[in-house]
Amino acid sequence: MDLNASAGNFAQEVQDTLEGVLPGSFQIVSISHAGRYVVRPSGDEPSKQHIPLSVDGAVLATLGVQIYLGLDSSGKYLKAWKSKIAVHSTLDRTPLVRQEFDAGMTTAVPMAHWHVHADRGSLSHLLGRAHAVRPDIVTKPHDMSSLHFPVGGERFRPCLEDVLEFLVREFGIDRQPQWETAIRDGREKWRRMQFRATVRDLQDEAADVLVKHGWTVAAPAEPRSQGEGVRFRW
Repeated sequence: MDLNASAGNFAQEVQDTLEGVLPGSFQIVSISHAGRYVVRPSGDEPSKQHIPLSVDGAVLATLGVQIYLGLDSSGKYLKAWKSKIAVHSTLDRTPLVRQEFDAGMTTAVPMAHWHVHADRGSLSHLLGRAHAVRPDIVTKPHDMSSLHFPVGGERFRPCLEDVLEFLVREFGIDRQPQWETAIRDGREKWRRMQFRATVRDLQDEAADVLVKHGWTVAAPAEPRSQGEGVRFRW
């Protein structure tokens, strides 16, 4: 597989989805980075690599998107190894919410998770009491954004289209007239791609389902992947 071309095609797909949902002018690029490629908004500085989010024409927030692409372990398929999607306020430029994914996560943190930058007294009370007993686990009892809310692991995590629909329906941001079509088209591509990857990980389960639906399936001679990451990792 030509990683450069595949990353460029992926960047164009992200561009098409964002243009179909959000008004304004922006460009999504694919940049070589440490043997892989990062797909993100264009801009020489990190502070400029954001997409404006407006309400009634007034820019109130920005959207940051970074997706790090490489080949999977077989060298045959494009894989997102890491991604960061964040909504920042223009009022104080701090994050509001962040969705992060890291396939190489080696700590007890879930590989796919949300961070919510907010405060709630009852939650701080719970974390404060827990911190007094287990400070090695609850290290920041007064910082809700330090919590990692798991969201389905590597294969079943939310996609960019889910975040965009969340922003439209829950935040009321400005959108294009046919935004729902762009969301559906992009989400379908994502879920079909993720399903194919899941089938490669869990071939026995996929074959079993197909056989029960009338397919004829012959197992290959070589050993098959059991997808430990899909089955066990959060």
